[in-house]
Amino acid sequence: MTLLKKVKNAGIWQTIEVVVTVAAQFIYMATMARILNKADFGLMALANSFVMFGYIFAESGMGAALIQKKNITIKHINAALQGGILFGLCLFLIMFSLAPFIANYFAQQQLENLIRVIAINFFVFSISAVSVGILQKEFRFKEKALVIIFSMIISYGLGIYLGLIGYGVWSLVIAVLLLAILRTIGYFYFARVKFIKGFFFKEWKDLFSFGFGVILLRFANYIGSNGIHLVLGKIFSPGLLGVFERTYQIKTIPGTYIGNIIDTVMFPALSEIQNEDDRLFRIYQQMLGTVNTIFIPAAFYFIFFSQEIVMILLGQKWPEAVIPLQIMFIALPLSISVRMADSVIRAKGLVYKNAGRKLLYVVVLLLGAGFGAYHYGLIGAAIGVTISYLFNYATMLFLVRKVFNKKLTEIYFEPLMSGVKLMLILSIIVISSSTILNLWNTVNVEYFLIQTLLIGSILFVIGWRKPILLGEYFNAFLSRIK
Repeated sequence: MTLLKKVKNAGIWQTIEVVVTVAAQFIYMATMARILNKADFGLMALANSFVMFGYIFAESGMGAALIQKKNITIKHINAALQGGILFGLCLFLIMFSLAPFIANYFAQQQLENLIRVIAINFFVFSISAVSVGILQKEFRFKEKALVIIFSMIISYGLGIYLGLIGYGVWSLVIAVLLLAILRTIGYFYFARVKFIKGFFFKEWKDLFSFGFGVILLRFANYIGSNGIHLVLGKIFSPGLLGVFERTYQIKTIPGTYIGNIIDTVMFPALSEIQNEDDRLFRIYQQMLGTVNTIFIPAAFYFIFFSQEIVMILLGQKWPEAVIPLQIMFIALPLSISVRMADSVIRAKGLVYKNAGRKLLYVVVLLLGAGFGAYHYGLIGAAIGVTISYLFNYATMLFLVRKVFNKKLTEIYFEPLMSGVKLMLILSIIVISSSTILNLWNTVNVEYFLIQTLLIGSILFVIGWRKPILLGEYFNAFLSRIK
């Protein structure tokens, strides 16, 4: 099977996985937001922030290292599994011991038991990372998608049931733990590891040289997606933190899942051609143009209809989430573009250069969000987050420019224009229809859903039949996968 065909098949299954995952997340989020109170989400955000920190180290970057390394043996696989289990067990014991101190620091005694139970995920995650790495390296995305979809349906269903019968924040905790356990069982079923006797330190060392760079990258990602809650947890009350956490979660859903499609599929594919710089850059440029074509107009659309989005996903009791969500949606195209560039840089093996850049970004994120939250509340925190994303995007552009020795116009301005043009067309349509129907300053969920379905269907047909109408980069990218 050619690389292009493998990428196409992987992309189809990864897209199916993401579509189902996003739909399940929306349903789960909308349901739980109506069942639980804001403080429950605030407590879960604090507990998850510490537990997600452990995920960074739980499998010590072994899954990504197995994908990036061209030639691996059964010894490499066993070495990765042994190292992951050891790291996961140590992290569980550390977090179990620290839980009382964390609860006292935040003056939230419920955190102690919450953290101790969720920390079981460290050990579970360390076991599954090797199997999922093998599935991705071998482009077995069908099996991976099936595991995730069925695990999510079962765990989210149980979470909703427990919430309805009064388990409160524990319904969120149990759902997260069950999801991790079911995924691990499924991954091992499809990618069984042949165990051999011995300790393979040499092979582990080969993998860890790359894996440690992945740990640094994940540490930066952790601060960006979870560590910020620790900073804001000392500034906001649990209820206000719950509003920020839900808002931040909604903002990150499109970027996270679309970014996962790009990263999960393209990283193993790009790793196979890591020494072909011209080919790598052409793929990067086409992907960037495609991302801009889709998500610059989408960002405008989501900003315009943020009230309707909050009403659908959170309900009527969350009006304070609207303006922060609008502010953070500005960064939507940037966050996805950075994920895509990150895949290219990691495929080149330049994890340490990228890690240094990302660690600088998280400093800006924490300072900006913390300063904004302290002085201006939720809106200030949202502005700080958005400014940090702009900084992150700018530094990634300069890193790509340095690696490939290309002009800034090739890296940034040319792929940008198709998205800007489409955004202007979409803005005319949306503003005109809202004016004609006199929908300004009102919340109309039905109109939003109907218009979204209509515009989305039209753009899909145009993009598939006449992709050149949506921009040359979108046309070039789509022609490669048809």
